[in-house]
Amino acid sequence: MEQILGQIAKIKREKLGTEIPLLLFRALRHYTHFYASDLLGEKGANILLFNAGKTLGEDIGKSIHDDDLNQYLKNVAEFVEKEKIGILKLVELSDSKMVAQLDECITCSGMDNIGKRICHFEVGFVAGLVEHFLGKKVIARETKCNANGEGVCEVTVYFS
Repeated sequence: MEQILGQIAKIKREKLGTEIPLLLFRALRHYTHFYASDLLGEKGANILLFNAGKTLGEDIGKSIHDDDLNQYLKNVAEFVEKEKIGILKLVELSDSKMVAQLDECITCSGMDNIGKRICHFEVGFVAGLVEHFLGKKVIARETKCNANGEGVCEVTVYFS
């Protein structure tokens, strides 16, 4: 997978550049979920997006790795903001869990309240970043979501 990430990072478009409008990203993201739900059911689609995010998180973790936790977290936050995924803030870190909030989430910031949490890809992404650093499996849950009317996206990661 790391090879794929390297190839993606090299992509250049001479006239159009490397950025796409948020509207197009969201259309691709949300229609992919709708299609996957038709094929796999809602839970299957959520797992698919989570696992895709987790794989990307692991690969990004390798590329921005630092043995110092504080520096690693800084690298992660800088990457997330630079790539316009959102603004990542660590709000809690203990021996048993980590809570991170993603403000201006690429998937759902500014959406109407649809009454459910939908940032499965982002939760997987955070889980992958944490698993890479710790070298062990974690449990990650979305504990707040803009699309659920909660004002921010939040991921809680439990260390196993």
